Amino acid sequence: MMTHKMIIDEEKLNTSKRPWFGELPAPTGDDYDFAILSDRTGGAVYNMFEKGLEAAKKLKPEFIVSIGDLVEGYWTDEQEAHEEWDKIDGLLSELGIPVFQTVGNHDYGTETMIKVWHERKGLDYYAFRYHNSLFLIANTETELLPVSEQMVERIQTLNRHLIRNPQSSYGDALQGTDQESAYAGFEMTEDNLIHPHLSHEQIDFFERVLADNEDAEWTFVCLHQPAWKKADPIFERLESLLVNRPYTVVSGHVHYLEVTEKQGRQYIQMGKTGGIHCFEGKGDVHHILSVKVRDGVPRIEVVLLEGEGGVDSLDNYMKEKAGQR
Repeated sequence: MMTHKMIIDEEKLNTSKRPWFGELPAPTGDDYDFAILSDRTGGAVYNMFEKGLEAAKKLKPEFIVSIGDLVEGYWTDEQEAHEEWDKIDGLLSELGIPVFQTVGNHDYGTETMIKVWHERKGLDYYAFRYHNSLFLIANTETELLPVSEQMVERIQTLNRHLIRNPQSSYGDALQGTDQESAYAGFEMTEDNLIHPHLSHEQIDFFERVLADNEDAEWTFVCLHQPAWKKADPIFERLESLLVNRPYTVVSGHVHYLEVTEKQGRQYIQMGKTGGIHCFEGKGDVHHILSVKVRDGVPRIEVVLLEGEGGVDSLDNYMKEKAGQR
């Protein structure tokens, strides 16, 4: 029997709002395709996210998963937050393909953003079953990242500039201002970027979901921040629940495509789908992921968005055990 169902934490949540567009389609066979979008934030590159949506649409997937940071966010004014979401949600709803969202720090970075997310989308974690695959959509943003009020104000100023001048960049907005030197003094490292915070209630929910879906042939874990890169006992608890199952973890946040092998499984940190440049190297690419599930096993390819585009092997982004960037 073909299975397709959404799974929500009804013990904790009571809302009719949902962080997805469209309905999960009924499987038509054992094999299926889906696509994954990464971050478009931190000063979105003009039209690159839209290019990613078009690339995903051309793949004709059964559905699309976003791993977060679709809006620049960090608003403290509800109207500005809603206006930005109106634009992005409009793009997603017009695709004609179901889109399932993971919450990111830009989407959830202030108390105002959290309020607006719940008003518009309700859930911040959930799961779904698609034929023989199980998807766990987690929230790594249950505590606000350590961003100062001054930085929030700067982000809002830059966001307003981008809204008025969509073909410009954060760099254009900063040029010649006092804020330019403030940003220039910020050293971007994984250590000061990655601060995952999951919750035990999520893992309690995922534990029940995993127990109810023991027959799933593959599990996909989607989360915004690469929680495996910091000592995080809550994420480690989730890993312990998965240890005897085939699974793949997909995150974003760092804007640098890198694949880590851990316990024989792939942990994929995506690059960006329109987001700001963060680090130099091969993984500094605008892309989406194409996932083809064949006989229950995923085959994942990198769909490049810059230049002539094309498809690259995910193996080319494997992190060396000795510790390349």
